[in-house]
This record gives sequence, C-alpha cells and structure tokens, in this order.
Amino acid sequence: PLFLLLLGKKNPLRYYQALLPAMATAFGTASSTVTIPLTMKCAKKAGVSDDIVDFVIPVGATINMDGTALYEAVACLFIAQINDVQLTNPQIVITALTATVAAIGAAGIPSAGLVTLVMVLNAVDLDTKHIAL
Repeated sequence: PLFLLLLGKKNPLRYYQALLPAMATAFGTASSTVTIPLTMKCAKKAGVSDDIVDFVIPVGATINMDGTALYEAVACLFIAQINDVQLTNPQIVITALTATVAAIGAAGIPSAGLVTLVMVLNAVDLDTKHIAL
C-alpha cells in the first residue's frame, strides 16, 4: 500500500475497493483463471491503463502457477521417499523441469495439479497409484 500511495499516487483503500469483486470471486471459485474478465474490468476501473491490463492479467494468470509447480515437485519427492526410492540428481532436475512445464500447461481450475502430477511421476518412473497419498 505504501508504494501504491507514494509511487502510484493512488489511494490504496479506493484501489483495493475497486478490486474487491475480483478478489471475492477468486476466493469463492478457488481459480484466478475464472476471474480474468472480472479482474480486467476491476483493474480498468481502478485506473490501471488498458495496455497494462490487456497484457499483464492474462499472462499472469497463465504463468502464475507456482503453487502448482511446487506442489507437484514436492509430491513427487514425497512419493519417492515413501517408497524408499532414491532419486538421482538428473531425476530431481527432471522433476523440477517437468513440474514447472506441467504447471504452466495446467488448466486454471481447482485440483488441476493432480492430473498433471501423473506426468511428473511418469517422467521419473514412479508409480502413479501413490497419488492418493
């Protein structure tokens, strides 16, 4: 809020108030992708330029799947440890890269990471039946 006030010269309370419908919808649906049209409308209402809104929000919603990537990588390492499988360094790198690519390609719906976790597990030859853990 301080940067918004000092650098952007905008009232943080009014800015967040304009974005409240998008935040509430994202919280209620558990998906930032579903809220893209509403987020774009709210951002424009908050005074963000059209060029910035039209580029940043769609790209950000697509790329900002870092939670999914972390979940898939950690789940893969957990499943390997539970099954007493020692992953080699190249397999760990493959896990990280596959999880990142799978997260970017995942649908923006809740629990889409479960589907793409199968790809990550198959990349390092782990059994997919352990996803239920």
